Amino acid sequence: MAVTLQQIAEACGVSRGTVDRALRGREGVRPEVAEGIKKKAREMGYIPRHGNVLTDIRPLRIGVVLHTGASDFVQSLAELIRSFPSQTILPISPTVRIMDGTNVLHQLALIDELVENEQIDGLMLMPLASNQVRDKINELTETHGLPIVTLNTDIADCGRLAYVGPDNIACGRTAAALMGLTISGTGRVLPILGQQSGHFADTQRLSGFLSEMSESFPNVTVMSPEYCFLDQDLAERITARALRDVDNLSGIYLSSVGRSGVYQAIRRASKQGQVHVVVHDLTADNLQMIREGVVDFAIGQDAETQAWLPLRLLYQYLTKRKSPTQRQYTTEIGIKFRCNLTD
Repeated sequence: MAVTLQQIAEACGVSRGTVDRALRGREGVRPEVAEGIKKKAREMGYIPRHGNVLTDIRPLRIGVVLHTGASDFVQSLAELIRSFPSQTILPISPTVRIMDGTNVLHQLALIDELVENEQIDGLMLMPLASNQVRDKINELTETHGLPIVTLNTDIADCGRLAYVGPDNIACGRTAAALMGLTISGTGRVLPILGQQSGHFADTQRLSGFLSEMSESFPNVTVMSPEYCFLDQDLAERITARALRDVDNLSGIYLSSVGRSGVYQAIRRASKQGQVHVVVHDLTADNLQMIREGVVDFAIGQDAETQAWLPLRLLYQYLTKRKSPTQRQYTTEIGIKFRCNLTD
């Protein structure tokens, strides 16, 4: 529960009005008394509901839980979040936890650790596709009053303040449109996904990809998806086998982690430009593969907005009780290919 002015007043042996004037920096309180009140407020973890003296108390502690740490995109997202305090005057201190994979119990444990040990004021969460995670969000928001913003992927029908991230179905449809046009609407395409369950982005992107292909490119055969389970070596073997055994293989669609293994197999088979590749995320490795002719298109999802907007939304809510103006903030879908790369 949030610490109140009355609780601070009782702890300091002064009136509530004295506490209010001290924390607002107003006249009428002896300096030594005001400093003692501020010290006690810091110790008790008080968060003011006015925005003008927050730095006199302490920065907001925002917990962050991300999954699929093997992804270069997730690592760049984490770095952007950590850099936020240096980009703004807002008094925010993010504490980032990154999971290697997609284990639900691991995610729940990290959330509990941030709440209990770090005593966070708000949470940014990249949620796994799990009813247990949905229940945890509802428990924290309804019972503990902890504001939560989801990013990158979302869970419907939960108590989060807002979602900031891509429309992953639209991203998948974009990938299908690019692939279909590139291969002139014929041939076979192999989707390679990072994991079979647990990650909303993978399943939603594939759903969008399949829908757009069926509607707009009926002569393209989309093969059954292969799953590399975040294993680059497995991704390489899957790709090498497809390049060797599949007749009329025109394209490979990569929705998640496993890219470097795919790229290695394509280069070893000298199939650059013959088997077309569409991939998600504007990471350094993907852009380099465009330069080398291995990848045709990379689809972005605006990492900076995903990293920084949730922090701003939580700040507004915690300091001013200002709820987000919308429940979903959809990030831009960017596209990079050989003609619009910059050094």
